[in-house]
Amino acid sequence: MPKVSISEAARRLDTTEEVIREWIRLGLLDVEPPPAKPRRTRELNLAFQPTSAAPEPKVDLEQLYEVAEEVGWLLLSLEAWDRADTETACRLSHTGTIPPP
Repeated sequence: MPKVSISEAARRLDTTEEVIREWIRLGLLDVEPPPAKPRRTRELNLAFQPTSAAPEPKVDLEQLYEVAEEVGWLLLSLEAWDRADTETACRLSHTGTIPPP
């Protein structure tokens, strides 16, 4: 699967770069650092053409989608648990008993 920059990964998931960087920091996504700059020699100095932007680290697109799906399901699961806890708390407050499992 191809590798994409952090900004491209964020764009594809309609999220922010901060989210992608947080997934990297948490170890959910592997990152491929940008290529090392070549050592300058006199010949390279003469032919050096500076670029406007430094290359970004890359993430694997397949892994990105897998993490997004897993995190999405985890978030949905947490929301479901929160709703269930709220519903249970409401029932308890009205009945004063613990509902059967």
